[in-house]
Amino acid sequence: MTTSRQQKRERIGLSQMELLRNKNVLVALVMLASLSVSLVSVEATDSDDEKYAVRKVVWAYTSAMNQKSVEAIVALYTDDGKFVDEYFDDIFFGRDQLRNLYGSIFDRNPRLTFTAFPWNIEVISEEAFVTCSWSLVTDYGVYNGLYWINMRKIVGEWKIAQITAYITVVHYYGPPYHLPP
Repeated sequence: MTTSRQQKRERIGLSQMELLRNKNVLVALVMLASLSVSLVSVEATDSDDEKYAVRKVVWAYTSAMNQKSVEAIVALYTDDGKFVDEYFDDIFFGRDQLRNLYGSIFDRNPRLTFTAFPWNIEVISEEAFVTCSWSLVTDYGVYNGLYWINMRKIVGEWKIAQITAYITVVHYYGPPYHLPP
């Protein structure tokens, strides 16, 4: 007489050998998954100290933007740093092009205010990846968007290797409002 369990197995077509094989495959997959997780955690160095150091670079960038200090901003980049503007489909590469980019932004927007909110930071070995919300208030409007920032640790210091900028919302006012004399 067969048990109800055996009947169920027969109905779905699994013999004891197939069940054992499936169980072994499942155990192997679980072991492989846990090995992968442990390897990733060995490689990742997401320490709070490193994340804080990366966050400080974003704060320094924000401060330099509000001070309109081209040189302070450029100093935060690696020598081969890049700013990729996805909205206007432009790439600014190297210190000279970055100087020109930020200089022109400040020349056109003397009353600019910038904020950045890093909400995800991942540190893996000597690289960091930051996702940031940002807002830029100018004489002409308010621009909001996302920054994807890639940083590299060079001689113990975090530097911006690339900022990829996306504009998500634009509130355009038109030319600056001037009061009559």
